[in-house]
Amino acid sequence: MKMMEYIMEEMPDIHKTGEKKYYPKVKHARRISHNTIVNLFRDVSTMSRSSIEGVMKELPEVLNMYLSQGHSVKIEGFGTFDVILGRLTEKEMANKKKRWKVHANMSGVYIKKINFLPDSEWMLKLRGSTDLCHGKNLKEQFGMTLTEEDRREIAMECIKKKGSMSVRDYMLRTGTERVTAERDLKRFCEDAESGIRCVVEGDNKVYVKG
Repeated sequence: MKMMEYIMEEMPDIHKTGEKKYYPKVKHARRISHNTIVNLFRDVSTMSRSSIEGVMKELPEVLNMYLSQGHSVKIEGFGTFDVILGRLTEKEMANKKKRWKVHANMSGVYIKKINFLPDSEWMLKLRGSTDLCHGKNLKEQFGMTLTEEDRREIAMECIKKKGSMSVRDYMLRTGTERVTAERDLKRFCEDAESGIRCVVEGDNKVYVKG
């Protein structure tokens, strides 16, 4: 199970209601480079590096060829690419730099963006293999404090998804410090009705469904 951290961003109050609303945003770990992808393909396939490089280099060109002719392009098991058009306003059309930058035609129509619709099975696989956890202390961000019962439910959810949970997993999901995390987990394991027990794997303690 791969872990994805997220933070809660405050939405702009465009209607001036004074009400605070938040939405989840991925906390990006790092940008994966072209070379990293090539090396991974090389490790999991029998293709040579030059063959992999060739395919990756030609794929954008192939997509360009078909999309520029008005086709949508489906890559089996991955998703479908489509062109989304936009149109410049009269004011924008008067700005030659703006017009040339987006290659708009005389009517102001231009290619605005490429829409990607992921394959449903690929999307389900991504969701099922990703463990989402809040990457920032909730009290620090919202002044919220989770109760011990809240934290126990979070722990149970983690164990159900992953099969087991480490102290670090618990800390990340609940925003607690190590002392609090270890205290909580000790209590859960001592409570026969908590549904959580501790097992030792090598030099580490992990927590499983009890």
